Amino acid sequence: MSDNQPRSKLLIPVLLALLFLGPFATAMYLYFFGGDGWRPEGSVAHGILIENPPSLDIGSLVLPDGSNTRFTGKWSLLYVGSSNCAEACQQALYEVRQVRQALGRDMSRVQRYFITTGGMPEAQLIEGAHPDLIVIDAAVTGGGKILATLGEHREADVFVVDPLGNIMMRYPAGTTMKDMHKDLSLLLKASTIG
Repeated sequence: MSDNQPRSKLLIPVLLALLFLGPFATAMYLYFFGGDGWRPEGSVAHGILIENPPSLDIGSLVLPDGSNTRFTGKWSLLYVGSSNCAEACQQALYEVRQVRQALGRDMSRVQRYFITTGGMPEAQLIEGAHPDLIVIDAAVTGGGKILATLGEHREADVFVVDPLGNIMMRYPAGTTMKDMHKDLSLLLKASTIG
């Protein structure tokens, strides 16, 4: 009996140590020697994250009304579309507006842009439904540089630009408002800038 008692007294601390240190040791082993096969793939982001993001910090742009704008200082949502802005375009602009408004108190941290291809849209379309939308004609000075910096894109894509001017995410046409809102909410929550 006396031989078993010292052995069981030693066994209890060893089991407790394994219970608490075992998961840590397993995690360390997997981190350093486990390879990529065990790591989950994918992302919680709904948009396409742009690796090595290009910068839109191209200085101040003069708008048709004489005011200036720049892509730094705030988060920016850029919608790229045709200047005739048919029904699909109008729906997309509405959704981008709603995404911004759904941010609540963080709404002031986000500005919206409409980068038009083929001239300026009708003023009444913009002024009536989108009074705070900033419209830039891609054909004028600076506009072509914006499209070139955006790189590969399709009409009706929406881009997210951080407050430093980096194009960090692209939402292909048809991405839901809910998905954009989730991503943008997380970005604003995690960011201390803009």
